[in-house]
Amino acid sequence: MKKLLLVLAFVIMSFVSNAQLFVAGSVSANYSGGSTEYTSPFHTKDDKPQKFNFAITPAVGYMIPGKSYGFGLSLGYAYASEKDCDYYNDFNGDVLVTSSTKKFSNAFDIAPFFRYAYAKFDKITLYVDAKMPIGVVKNNTKSDNVTRELGKAFVIGARLIPGLTYKFNDHILFTTEIGLLSINYMHTKITTFSSNVVDKTNDFTIGANNRTVASFGFVYLF
Repeated sequence: MKKLLLVLAFVIMSFVSNAQLFVAGSVSANYSGGSTEYTSPFHTKDDKPQKFNFAITPAVGYMIPGKSYGFGLSLGYAYASEKDCDYYNDFNGDVLVTSSTKKFSNAFDIAPFFRYAYAKFDKITLYVDAKMPIGVVKNNTKSDNVTRELGKAFVIGARLIPGLTYKFNDHILFTTEIGLLSINYMHTKITTFSSNVVDKTNDFTIGANNRTVASFGFVYLF
């Protein structure tokens, strides 16, 4: 028994010592907003909803030396908000606020992934990640400086996301995901506190949404 444990420990240590460990991370953000102005019968300005999204995803994993594949685990945090503020300018140019409502959410997820590098061109490597994200989302609203929790969501899914890396030096790689070519399946269970409603949805998409959020990151090889 002791000999078997020693052999297993030796195999594990040899495997880990030969593995190409890496830490990685990516960040993405986008913002949209604007307004519509009217000049008749008086100067009126109507704000469009201001939307802001931010996400950060650190990861750790390893690539098997001599092979084109590896494994890893990522942790994610995302924040999204939508603020709708309607106001207009009267004849004297005074700004009158009529309403201001902000909806925002905080999301946390964990995603084990399998990475396969299928093509190399000098300093550029093309790869695809197979991910299984599991996460929770908390939705809130804020009006007149009063914050209320609207509900929460549980999300689980599967994603195939192509990407590429650019080799800056022997230790640092820059990465980007190609969201337009991704394949995504997500199951979402939303619980709304105010109405005690549980809504379950299944979404299957090829490519990104109408507004693609670019994701850029880095990899540090040990």
